[in-house]
Amino acid sequence: MPTQVKDGITPSLSVLLCVNRTSQYLEEAVRSVLSQDDSEFEFLIAANACSDALIEELHILAGEDARVHIFRTAIGQLSFNLNYLADRAAGEYLVRMDADDVSEPSRIRVLRAALKVWHPDVLGSWARFIDESGRPIGDFQLPTEPLDIVRKLPNGTVFCHPTVAIRKDFLLSMGGYLGGFVSEDTDLWIRSVRTGASLRNIPEYLLRYRIHHGQSTANRRGYAEVAAHWLREFLSCPAWYSAKGLAISLAKCVFAVPLSRLRRARITSGTQK
Repeated sequence: MPTQVKDGITPSLSVLLCVNRTSQYLEEAVRSVLSQDDSEFEFLIAANACSDALIEELHILAGEDARVHIFRTAIGQLSFNLNYLADRAAGEYLVRMDADDVSEPSRIRVLRAALKVWHPDVLGSWARFIDESGRPIGDFQLPTEPLDIVRKLPNGTVFCHPTVAIRKDFLLSMGGYLGGFVSEDTDLWIRSVRTGASLRNIPEYLLRYRIHHGQSTANRRGYAEVAAHWLREFLSCPAWYSAKGLAISLAKCVFAVPLSRLRRARITSGTQK
Protein backbone atom coordinates (compact mmCIF):
# COMPACT_ATOMS: atom_id res chain seq x y z
CA MET A 1 0.00 0.00 0.00
CA PRO A 2 1.42 3.45 -0.89
CA THR A 3 2.64 5.60 1.96
CA GLN A 4 0.11 8.31 2.82
CA VAL A 5 1.07 11.81 3.93
CA LYS A 6 -0.76 15.05 4.65
CA ASP A 7 -4.27 13.83 5.42
CA GLY A 8 -4.26 10.85 3.10
CA ILE A 9 -2.83 12.47 -0.04
CA THR A 10 -0.32 10.26 -1.85
CA PRO A 11 2.82 12.30 -2.60
CA SER A 12 4.03 12.73 -6.16
CA LEU A 13 7.63 13.08 -4.96
CA SER A 14 9.74 10.74 -2.83
CA VAL A 15 13.11 11.97 -1.57
CA LEU A 16 15.70 9.17 -1.27
CA LEU A 17 18.77 9.38 0.97
CA CYS A 18 21.29 6.59 1.58
CA VAL A 19 23.78 6.80 4.43
CA ASN A 20 26.16 4.32 6.09
CA ARG A 21 27.84 6.40 8.77
CA THR A 22 27.27 9.47 10.85
CA SER A 23 29.08 12.67 10.00
CA GLN A 24 29.17 16.33 10.90
CA TYR A 25 27.08 17.08 7.79
CA LEU A 26 24.20 14.62 8.24
CA GLU A 27 21.97 16.78 10.42
CA GLU A 28 22.18 19.75 8.06
CA ALA A 29 21.42 17.50 5.07
CA VAL A 30 18.33 15.96 6.69
CA ARG A 31 17.01 19.25 8.03
CA SER A 32 17.44 20.91 4.62
CA VAL A 33 14.97 18.36 3.24
CA LEU A 34 12.49 18.55 6.11
CA SER A 35 12.41 22.37 5.98
CA GLN A 36 11.45 22.67 2.29
CA ASP A 37 8.90 25.39 1.54
CA ASP A 38 6.86 22.75 -0.33
CA SER A 39 6.20 20.00 2.21
CA GLU A 40 4.21 17.62 -0.03
CA PHE A 41 6.63 14.68 -0.26
CA GLU A 42 7.81 11.59 1.57
CA PHE A 43 11.39 11.14 2.76
CA LEU A 44 12.85 7.63 2.60
CA ILE A 45 16.22 6.95 4.26
CA ALA A 46 18.25 3.77 3.86
CA ALA A 47 20.77 3.28 6.67
CA ASN A 48 23.04 0.63 5.21
CA ALA A 49 25.66 -1.54 6.93
CA CYS A 50 25.62 0.96 9.76
CA SER A 51 25.87 1.18 13.54
CA ASP A 52 22.99 1.33 16.01
CA ALA A 53 24.15 4.85 16.84
CA LEU A 54 23.37 6.04 13.30
CA ILE A 55 19.88 4.53 13.44
CA GLU A 56 19.25 6.31 16.73
CA GLU A 57 20.52 9.62 15.32
CA LEU A 58 18.24 9.33 12.29
CA HIS A 59 15.19 8.67 14.46
CA ILE A 60 16.06 11.72 16.57
CA LEU A 61 16.41 13.89 13.45
CA ALA A 62 13.12 12.58 12.04
CA GLY A 63 11.27 13.24 15.28
CA GLU A 64 7.51 12.85 14.81
CA ASP A 65 7.58 13.83 11.13
CA ALA A 66 5.25 11.36 9.38
CA ARG A 67 6.94 11.98 6.03
CA VAL A 68 10.12 10.20 7.15
CA HIS A 69 10.54 6.44 6.77
CA ILE A 70 13.81 4.85 7.89
CA PHE A 71 14.96 1.47 6.59
CA ARG A 72 17.97 -0.54 7.69
CA THR A 73 19.84 -2.77 5.24
CA ALA A 74 22.91 -4.96 5.62
CA ILE A 75 24.39 -4.24 2.19
CA GLY A 76 26.56 -1.14 2.03
CA GLN A 77 26.36 -0.47 -1.71
CA LEU A 78 24.72 2.68 -3.03
CA SER A 79 23.11 1.07 -6.10
CA PHE A 80 21.45 -1.65 -4.03
CA ASN A 81 20.08 0.83 -1.50
CA LEU A 82 18.79 3.27 -4.13
CA ASN A 83 16.93 0.39 -5.80
CA TYR A 84 15.67 -0.76 -2.39
CA LEU A 85 14.19 2.67 -1.67
CA ALA A 86 12.87 3.12 -5.21
CA ASP A 87 10.89 -0.10 -4.90
CA ARG A 88 9.26 1.17 -1.69
CA ALA A 89 8.65 4.75 -2.78
CA ALA A 90 5.12 6.00 -3.36
CA GLY A 91 6.05 9.03 -5.45
CA GLU A 92 5.83 9.33 -9.21
CA TYR A 93 9.30 10.89 -9.12
CA LEU A 94 12.30 9.91 -6.99
CA VAL A 95 14.38 12.85 -5.78
CA ARG A 96 18.02 12.10 -4.92
CA MET A 97 19.74 13.50 -1.86
CA ASP A 98 23.20 12.84 -0.41
CA ALA A 99 24.03 12.86 3.29
CA ASP A 100 26.67 15.59 3.02
CA ASP A 101 24.88 18.07 0.74
CA VAL A 102 22.29 20.79 1.39
CA SER A 103 19.01 21.25 -0.50
CA GLU A 104 17.97 24.84 -1.07
CA PRO A 105 14.61 25.63 0.61
CA SER A 106 12.86 25.99 -2.76
CA ARG A 107 14.25 22.79 -4.31
CA ILE A 108 11.13 20.61 -4.10
CA ARG A 109 8.84 23.45 -5.21
CA VAL A 110 10.96 24.32 -8.26
CA LEU A 111 11.40 20.67 -9.22
CA ARG A 112 7.67 19.99 -8.96
CA ALA A 113 6.80 22.99 -11.14
CA ALA A 114 9.29 21.94 -13.83
CA LEU A 115 8.15 18.31 -13.73
CA LYS A 116 4.56 19.38 -14.36
CA VAL A 117 5.61 21.34 -17.44
CA TRP A 118 8.11 18.95 -19.04
CA HIS A 119 7.20 15.48 -17.69
CA PRO A 120 10.81 14.31 -18.21
CA ASP A 121 12.29 10.95 -17.33
CA VAL A 122 15.26 12.60 -15.59
CA LEU A 123 15.42 16.19 -14.35
CA GLY A 124 18.47 17.68 -12.65
CA SER A 125 19.63 21.17 -11.80
CA TRP A 126 22.73 23.26 -11.35
CA ALA A 127 24.53 23.19 -7.99
CA ARG A 128 26.85 25.35 -5.94
CA PHE A 129 30.05 23.86 -4.56
CA ILE A 130 30.65 24.44 -0.85
CA ASP A 131 33.61 23.51 1.32
CA GLU A 132 33.64 21.62 4.61
CA SER A 133 32.45 24.69 6.51
CA GLY A 134 29.65 25.46 4.04
CA ARG A 135 31.43 28.35 2.33
CA PRO A 136 30.59 28.73 -1.40
CA ILE A 137 33.63 27.89 -3.55
CA GLY A 138 32.22 27.61 -7.07
CA ASP A 139 29.29 26.92 -9.35
CA PHE A 140 28.44 23.68 -11.16
CA GLN A 141 26.66 24.53 -14.40
CA LEU A 142 25.48 21.71 -16.65
CA PRO A 143 23.79 21.47 -20.07
CA THR A 144 20.06 22.13 -19.80
CA GLU A 145 18.50 21.13 -23.13
CA PRO A 146 17.88 17.46 -24.03
CA LEU A 147 19.95 17.42 -27.22
CA ASP A 148 22.83 19.23 -25.53
CA ILE A 149 22.83 16.70 -22.67
CA VAL A 150 22.97 13.80 -25.13
CA ARG A 151 25.71 15.46 -27.16
CA LYS A 152 27.93 16.16 -24.14
CA LEU A 153 27.51 12.84 -22.31
CA PRO A 154 30.55 11.17 -23.97
CA ASN A 155 32.70 14.06 -22.72
CA GLY A 156 31.82 13.56 -19.06
CA THR A 157 29.33 14.80 -16.48
CA VAL A 158 25.90 15.96 -17.66
CA PHE A 159 24.01 15.58 -14.36
CA CYS A 160 24.94 16.33 -10.78
CA HIS A 161 23.49 13.08 -9.43
CA PRO A 162 22.31 14.40 -6.01
CA THR A 163 20.19 17.03 -7.80
CA VAL A 164 18.13 14.72 -9.98
CA ALA A 165 14.51 13.64 -9.92
CA ILE A 166 13.91 10.39 -11.81
CA ARG A 167 10.51 9.11 -12.88
CA LYS A 168 10.02 5.91 -10.89
CA ASP A 169 8.36 3.94 -13.69
CA PHE A 170 11.22 4.86 -16.00
CA LEU A 171 13.89 3.78 -13.50
CA LEU A 172 12.18 0.45 -12.93
CA SER A 173 11.77 -0.10 -16.68
CA MET A 174 15.54 0.36 -17.00
CA GLY A 175 16.17 -2.32 -14.39
CA GLY A 176 17.15 0.28 -11.80
CA TYR A 177 20.75 1.08 -10.98
CA LEU A 178 23.00 -1.74 -12.16
CA GLY A 179 25.94 -1.31 -9.80
CA GLY A 180 29.39 0.19 -9.80
CA PHE A 181 31.35 1.67 -6.93
CA VAL A 182 31.23 5.31 -8.03
CA SER A 183 29.66 5.41 -11.50
CA GLU A 184 26.16 3.98 -11.11
CA ASP A 185 24.75 7.29 -12.32
CA THR A 186 26.85 7.49 -15.51
CA ASP A 187 25.82 3.95 -16.38
CA LEU A 188 22.16 4.95 -16.02
CA TRP A 189 22.57 8.05 -18.20
CA ILE A 190 24.27 6.02 -20.96
CA ARG A 191 21.46 3.47 -20.94
CA SER A 192 18.88 6.27 -20.81
CA VAL A 193 20.23 7.88 -23.98
CA ARG A 194 20.02 4.52 -25.75
CA THR A 195 16.28 4.35 -25.03
CA GLY A 196 15.59 7.93 -26.13
CA ALA A 197 14.71 9.11 -22.63
CA SER A 198 13.72 12.71 -21.92
CA LEU A 199 16.61 14.36 -20.05
CA ARG A 200 16.76 17.95 -18.76
CA ASN A 201 18.49 20.21 -16.27
CA ILE A 202 16.96 23.28 -14.64
CA PRO A 203 19.32 26.29 -14.91
CA GLU A 204 18.85 27.13 -11.23
CA TYR A 205 21.04 26.37 -8.22
CA LEU A 206 18.88 24.02 -6.14
CA LEU A 207 21.60 22.15 -4.21
CA ARG A 208 24.79 22.94 -2.32
CA TYR A 209 27.26 20.19 -3.20
CA ARG A 210 29.87 19.73 -0.52
CA ILE A 211 33.54 19.13 -1.35
CA HIS A 212 35.42 17.46 1.51
CA HIS A 213 38.17 14.94 2.11
CA GLY A 214 35.90 12.11 3.23
CA GLN A 215 33.75 11.89 0.08
CA SER A 216 34.00 9.51 -2.86
CA THR A 217 35.83 11.18 -5.73
CA ALA A 218 36.74 10.38 -9.30
CA ASN A 219 39.83 8.18 -9.40
CA ARG A 220 41.40 5.65 -11.74
CA ARG A 221 38.95 2.91 -10.72
CA GLY A 222 36.01 5.23 -11.25
CA TYR A 223 37.17 6.25 -14.71
CA ALA A 224 37.80 2.57 -15.52
CA GLU A 225 34.20 1.80 -14.55
CA VAL A 226 32.93 4.50 -16.88
CA ALA A 227 35.15 3.14 -19.67
CA ALA A 228 33.62 -0.30 -19.10
CA HIS A 229 30.11 1.16 -19.45
CA TRP A 230 31.06 2.77 -22.76
CA LEU A 231 32.77 -0.42 -23.96
CA ARG A 232 29.58 -2.37 -23.29
CA GLU A 233 27.66 0.25 -25.24
CA PHE A 234 30.09 0.15 -28.16
CA LEU A 235 30.04 -3.65 -28.37
CA SER A 236 26.24 -3.69 -28.19
CA CYS A 237 25.83 -1.08 -30.92
CA PRO A 238 29.08 0.09 -32.57
CA ALA A 239 28.82 3.80 -33.35
CA TRP A 240 30.90 6.96 -33.28
CA TYR A 241 28.96 8.17 -30.22
CA SER A 242 29.90 5.23 -27.99
CA ALA A 243 33.42 5.07 -29.46
CA LYS A 244 33.94 8.70 -28.44
CA GLY A 245 32.72 8.00 -24.91
CA LEU A 246 35.04 5.00 -24.66
CA ALA A 247 38.09 6.90 -25.93
CA ILE A 248 37.57 9.87 -23.62
CA SER A 249 36.95 7.73 -20.54
CA LEU A 250 40.06 5.62 -21.26
CA ALA A 251 42.13 8.79 -21.55
CA LYS A 252 40.74 10.00 -18.22
CA CYS A 253 41.63 6.65 -16.68
CA VAL A 254 45.25 7.01 -17.81
CA PHE A 255 45.51 10.58 -16.54
CA ALA A 256 43.28 10.14 -13.47
CA VAL A 257 45.57 11.72 -10.87
CA PRO A 258 46.33 15.01 -12.67
CA LEU A 259 42.70 15.27 -13.81
CA SER A 260 41.47 14.89 -10.23
CA ARG A 261 43.82 17.64 -9.09
CA LEU A 262 42.75 19.87 -11.98
CA ARG A 263 39.06 19.36 -11.21
CA ARG A 264 39.52 20.27 -7.56
CA ALA A 265 41.53 23.35 -8.56
CA ARG A 266 38.79 24.46 -10.97
CA ILE A 267 36.13 23.99 -8.28
CA THR A 268 37.99 26.04 -5.69
CA SER A 269 38.81 28.80 -8.17
CA GLY A 270 35.37 29.46 -9.60
CA THR A 271 32.88 27.92 -12.00
CA GLN A 272 32.96 24.41 -13.43
CA LYS A 273 30.97 23.94 -16.63
